[in-house]
Amino acid sequence: MKRFLGLVREAEAVIAAAFLMTTVVVIFAQAVSRTFDVPIHWGLDTALLAFAWGVFLGADVAFREDKLVRVDFVLIRMPSKLRKATELFLYALIGVFLISLVYFGVDLSISTQHRVFQGIPWLSYTWVTASIPTSALLMLITLGIKVRRAISTGTPHERRGMGSEI
Repeated sequence: MKRFLGLVREAEAVIAAAFLMTTVVVIFAQAVSRTFDVPIHWGLDTALLAFAWGVFLGADVAFREDKLVRVDFVLIRMPSKLRKATELFLYALIGVFLISLVYFGVDLSISTQHRVFQGIPWLSYTWVTASIPTSALLMLITLGIKVRRAISTGTPHERRGMGSEI
């Protein structure tokens, strides 16, 4: 299972980076082509699709690697047991939020199945909205690993740098 999660983690990071690079390349190409009066009609839609997937998959990569912004000046001053309890409580809140993203994201994806892109009329907008529940599910897996680690080891400040082990 650990090997499988490692492969998923690597693939997710590569795919997120590829989508974000695609966004940059398509937007740049679209700007250049408009300069020469040859607009790329599908460019904005493709960039939107790639950006949504890149950002949401990248959010899980950042969460796993502990690269998200933390405001922890109060947390680091707490006693170890209180810090651990606070961390677990915050993880529970994050879990509730991610579960709601999955639930409402699936609902949104279903409701947008008949909506199509203006520049790519054969592609459903569901491909954009599906990035939300998919990434939230991946973040729930990451959260489960973080909770297990928090219960079995010390507080987050005692575990700094362990994000790449997930």
